[in-house]
Amino acid sequence: MNGLKLPNWVGRSPSTPSCSVRSRRRLATVGCAGEYANPPHSKLCSNQVLVRSETRSRRAERSPRRAKTPCPELICGGSLTSRGQENTGQPRFRGPGSGEGGGMSKRSDVRMRELLASMASIAWDLSVTAITHRVLDEAMKIYGATAGILELTNESHQRGRLAKGKDAAALLEPAARDEAKLLRLELSTRQQHFARLVLGPKNGKDRYSLADRELGEALAGSAGVALENAQLYQDAADRARWLTASASLGTLLGGESLHHPRGLDEVAELARRESRAKYALLLTPIAGEAETGTSYRISGISEHVHRHLAGRVLLDVGTRHHLALRNTEPFVLAGPAQLLSLGELADGQATLVTELIARGTHSGLLVMIRAQGAENYRPVEEQMAGIFAANIAQGLGLVQMHHLREEVLLYLERERIARDLHDIVIQRIFAAGLGISALRKQLPTEAARERAAGIASELDTTIAELRATIYSLRVNSGQAETPSSRMLRTIRLASEPLEFTPALRLGDDLDALRDEATLGNLLAVLTEALSNVVRHARAHAVDLAVERTGDSLRLILHDDGIGFLAGGPESGLENMRQRAAELGGELKIDSTLGEGTTLHWVVPMPAGG
Repeated sequence: MNGLKLPNWVGRSPSTPSCSVRSRRRLATVGCAGEYANPPHSKLCSNQVLVRSETRSRRAERSPRRAKTPCPELICGGSLTSRGQENTGQPRFRGPGSGEGGGMSKRSDVRMRELLASMASIAWDLSVTAITHRVLDEAMKIYGATAGILELTNESHQRGRLAKGKDAAALLEPAARDEAKLLRLELSTRQQHFARLVLGPKNGKDRYSLADRELGEALAGSAGVALENAQLYQDAADRARWLTASASLGTLLGGESLHHPRGLDEVAELARRESRAKYALLLTPIAGEAETGTSYRISGISEHVHRHLAGRVLLDVGTRHHLALRNTEPFVLAGPAQLLSLGELADGQATLVTELIARGTHSGLLVMIRAQGAENYRPVEEQMAGIFAANIAQGLGLVQMHHLREEVLLYLERERIARDLHDIVIQRIFAAGLGISALRKQLPTEAARERAAGIASELDTTIAELRATIYSLRVNSGQAETPSSRMLRTIRLASEPLEFTPALRLGDDLDALRDEATLGNLLAVLTEALSNVVRHARAHAVDLAVERTGDSLRLILHDDGIGFLAGGPESGLENMRQRAAELGGELKIDSTLGEGTTLHWVVPMPAGG
């Protein structure tokens, strides 16, 4: 053809390897010699086709196209890919070494299987602590990292750090290492951050590739969902546990709970168990100071709390400013010292304080103290503790209403008795006295008349005593419980286990004692002293006296038990000694083996009673 050299591919069959499929399709379209004939409508001659084809081939030889390496991508879902290929919904990893048809290299296949196994392992447990350990372990295993740290950052749930490997704590420092050798991941879901994960160099020395980081993001997303589910499960379990505890308050608050010296201990212990605390105290306001809220009595204590704290009166409890600022919502303090100046609780840390309030009435405080190193209270725990405290206040209110109803019935009964005494008994006695006085004039002898006069005088004395009794019934029916009656009730309850009744002597003017701190400590010492007799003395008789002599208040107890030697365990005696020292008094013990024990507890009377 006029000396024109034809390309090597001209005249070859379509199956010739040197001719590409695209070139053959092009020739079939524009026409050429050999098997690729021109279509009838083509106006191009064979020379023109050959020249153009040769020109394109030479141009391709001079500037060959470089094959683009596809970026790694994880394709999921039943949609079409960017190349128009149908996606079947199965995850496939496309990266270096993967073909255009979606096939995976062996390394990509292994890493995908490791990722899926890690996701399944993370989602296996419903414990936040277990999940955090598994997330860190699985991430370090996938990348071969020798150090890693996971920090819980969600303020509404648990907070803390978990570090593994050498120098793991330094990974959180911004300029600690080469950022290319660190993998930082955020564990989050639904725009809520739960934790952040930082891994050290890959395989101990290498950098992280783009594929590594995308794989880590998939793992972090799965871990975030697992953490959210675990925290929701834990919150639901905590709510159910607190509600169950609230349902049992009705039986714990029945009977003599308000008036028994240790009646609210079971309630405090229940609060301690449900809050996972070390100590729990239930404080009730001193009579007349419920509005000010500065003075409280420790009415209930849990396990692990020193027994001598029961019944102690606390003055100037610093809570009102906290309650005012927080609108009576539960609040957490860094330590119990901010609320209570009690050295016995100094080893506590996070302190949850809830107000006992129902229908606007302040009934006290519930204080729960966790041990040092324990995790802080979560919002759901604060919320449920507030509900639990409200149920306690409701129960205390019902008990108070029950006792008030009993007092009203007692008042009505006293009124009926007084009315009957005045309208029936006194009138009959008075009529009998008048009859005897009239009969005396008709008696024949002087001795008989004197005898009749004596009977009439006795009847007048009886009428006077009855009127005094009627007066006392009507006056005392509307008054609060007197100190002497509180002492009697305390002694009766504390001596119930004894097989005999203690001989009791109460001095005059004890009802003039108005100082709650002194009276509260006296009642606590009475309880402790009688408890020691019940547990240790093996006594057959007890003499007990409470007297006010001059400027001192004295409690003297003597039993005929086995006695004890000095130097033995005396935790209860030490508590009574400490109570006396707090009031400026002293405690003396005289004990002889086989002869019994005598206790002298003396404190000064407070100014003004």
